Amino acid sequence: MDVDEALRRVRLIAPMLRKDVRTAVLSHAAMEASNDLIPKGMTGLHSEFTDTFGIVQNGLALKLALDLARIFDLSVGGRFPPEEQDKASVQVLAALLMRADVRARLEKEASAWFAGVSSIGTIGMAPAGAVEAALKALGEEHRTKDLSDCQAAIGDLLSVVDRLTEDGTEEKVALSRIRQFRNRRLAHSLFDKEPDELPRYSDMNLLLKIAMEVAKHASLAIEGLNTEFEDQAKRARKNADGYAACLLEGLKQKAIPISPAS
Repeated sequence: MDVDEALRRVRLIAPMLRKDVRTAVLSHAAMEASNDLIPKGMTGLHSEFTDTFGIVQNGLALKLALDLARIFDLSVGGRFPPEEQDKASVQVLAALLMRADVRARLEKEASAWFAGVSSIGTIGMAPAGAVEAALKALGEEHRTKDLSDCQAAIGDLLSVVDRLTEDGTEEKVALSRIRQFRNRRLAHSLFDKEPDELPRYSDMNLLLKIAMEVAKHASLAIEGLNTEFEDQAKRARKNADGYAACLLEGLKQKAIPISPAS
């Protein structure tokens, strides 16, 4: 694969990954807000809608597991190496970014993020010599920083992804459980291949954090965007808390007190 095709793929993957991670952040916030508020708020009360609430929460958990399985999708043991697979996933993106020619082109493009300032004086007038020199120095400073930011973002991204393949790490174990669950229960229902172990909430929390880190670094290195997923997660959780509070009030209105055991 030549560098132009590799870069085309990188530029397609980055925004798709960013959007998939945002979707996962919203699903996670909705699931966690209701899990934290509803059971505690319904203590001592019986609701005829308990089963429906459980189905909705289970649906959110399955959706989040599927979101994460897609974000970290990779065919293992096939005939195509990661960089040649047509998946907008973390591992495929990392494999492409490991190429020195891809990194060199991205770094060159990062140096051009700052367009410069042609003049700060009257329109049609050239800036004075001192001002022109200051503008030139400012442009060089920005270009140097942008280049450094791009290099650091790629390095940080690859360091994060390394944790997914290191033997014994929590990240590798969590990904293995999510992947097995997706392959053997979500995408298919294989009667001879039960998942070795079902995924845990802690697995999804950990992998979502990894996905947010990767998407943040990718957005900066490839698109020149500063995307703060932590801020997005806080806003999503605040909104989800409001939703859960409304849901709790509605459940309470139809609930009846649980009679103490005699």
